[in-house]
Amino acid sequence: MFIDHKNFKLGQICHKTLQVSDISFATQGLCHLKYGLSYRQIRFCQRNEAIMPFIRFGANLALEECKNQFKNRHWNCTLFHDQKLIGNILDSGTKESAYIHALTSAGIAYTITKACSTGRLSSCGCDMSMKEKTTNGSIRWAGCSDNVLFGSELGRKFVNLRERVTKNRTSLLNVHNNQVGIRMILESVDRQCKCHGVSGSCEFKTCWRSLRSFTQIAKQLKETYDQSIEVRLQRNLFDKKLRFVPRNLPYHMSKQPVSIMTTYRNDLIFYSSSPNYCERNLELGSLGTIGRVCNRSSRAIDGCDLLCCNRGYQSQIVTVRDQCNCRFQWCCYVQCQSCVTTEEISRCL
Repeated sequence: MFIDHKNFKLGQICHKTLQVSDISFATQGLCHLKYGLSYRQIRFCQRNEAIMPFIRFGANLALEECKNQFKNRHWNCTLFHDQKLIGNILDSGTKESAYIHALTSAGIAYTITKACSTGRLSSCGCDMSMKEKTTNGSIRWAGCSDNVLFGSELGRKFVNLRERVTKNRTSLLNVHNNQVGIRMILESVDRQCKCHGVSGSCEFKTCWRSLRSFTQIAKQLKETYDQSIEVRLQRNLFDKKLRFVPRNLPYHMSKQPVSIMTTYRNDLIFYSSSPNYCERNLELGSLGTIGRVCNRSSRAIDGCDLLCCNRGYQSQIVTVRDQCNCRFQWCCYVQCQSCVTTEEISRCL
């Protein structure tokens, strides 16, 4: 898609305070190749300048949450500042690329949806479809429900503009994984209610529909990542269309006229094996684990033995000043406290 996180950046979440006014940053010069946008995305940007700040915020929100979800793994969602290298990762066809595509699509749809609900986008508003509905006579739909259909459709359109018009294997894969992220947003809306009645008896409720936290959505997508499916591309004998099928699909099932991938529409898919993230190889999207902080008392993946790939580690006592107790305020800034602690830090050799 995608956004060069070196230049196209909206603050570092939980590392500095982001002021509300920053979401209104000037859009002049935003629609440029240097930010990792394709030519079709640049045209979209020029026609939708009011929306682009929220698209940018959504992309960075996704990157920060990706780092949070994978902070204890060999691959920790670190992207490079070199645009060519970023492209190598995004179009690698690996399960990590699949997760980045899905999460970024979800992040962009999420921020556009929230911008609609909070009145920060004049082109959209609340979802009014539930307004007049009642359930058992005790529930009244009121308040501002999140307009996930608007946000998801706009997010889907933007991310898919990066892919080739003449679909190749990589573009087809990316579009599928983009849609997994969009579909996750559509399925992550919960009912929230406020009680009314004498002494809090909750005789009557007013309810609205609201998206879950983006951290929850990212965690669900991570579970999908852990169960992602390796696929291959084949041409269907009946309609001659190219489609993905699981690599280990039995031969007789691969000849079915109906696409077997309809069964896997909610799954992340990949066609390339992941590189060895223990070793540094920038062309393959791996920074290696040298210098990574590990937990020497853990036997899980964050433990020094596993995270350091049995190369060993070094420990030292350090005084750390860091941001803590960070809270995301919509929209759009993060408030953090500053904490000083003395701790033992172990790093991979």
